Amino acid sequence: MPVHTFACPDLVARGLLKSYDDLPADRYLAGDHLYRYRAFGRTVLGPGPGEPHWSLGGPFFQSKHLNSHAGGMSRTFAPLARAAQEFARALALRALEQSLVPRGTYALGCHQIRVVARDGHPGLPTPEGFHRDGFSWVLIACVARHNADGAITTVRRPAAPTQPLHEGRLAVGEALLLADSVVEHHVSPLVPRRPGPAHRDVVVVTLAPATAEEARDA
Repeated sequence: MPVHTFACPDLVARGLLKSYDDLPADRYLAGDHLYRYRAFGRTVLGPGPGEPHWSLGGPFFQSKHLNSHAGGMSRTFAPLARAAQEFARALALRALEQSLVPRGTYALGCHQIRVVARDGHPGLPTPEGFHRDGFSWVLIACVARHNADGAITTVRRPAAPTQPLHEGRLAVGEALLLADSVVEHHVSPLVPRRPGPAHRDVVVVTLAPATAEEARDA
């Protein structure tokens, strides 16, 4: 099955939740409505116990084929907070320990994202619509929600768009693992459950086999 869910509430530390309040705006959104805040970092997830080396901020590139909204450009984001680094690594290791991802050395990318909404202005977790991220595996973990409705994740095979493999709202402390090479996913708009501001905080982790050069740095 190319879609799995698993629990991770024990990995969500107070420092991680607090770090979302410091995220700067995503500068690569279309239109004049600010609905996303973001940080980014990458490292190598290897078999050794040593301290990982993180490259923070970017650049991050996706082709137009993968991302019709912001592909084709080299994007730079805020540096990923230490608490988010630790969570991303622990989340990926849990997927490996549960044999959801094959053992190996991986290039790991982490996007820490807050999507916000207010009355009359929904937040768009995936403004590009149904898409693949261009990696072997994608982990999406919800760590907090406030006054949030919507944000339904749908996963499907491109060849069978009317037959979802998974559809539902990620609970706080729940992670979704996707075999990104064979499925595509989309998250519906976030809207306030009651009048007032709303937000949804997630960590998105991407995994791809590390190159020989990346593995040497692990």
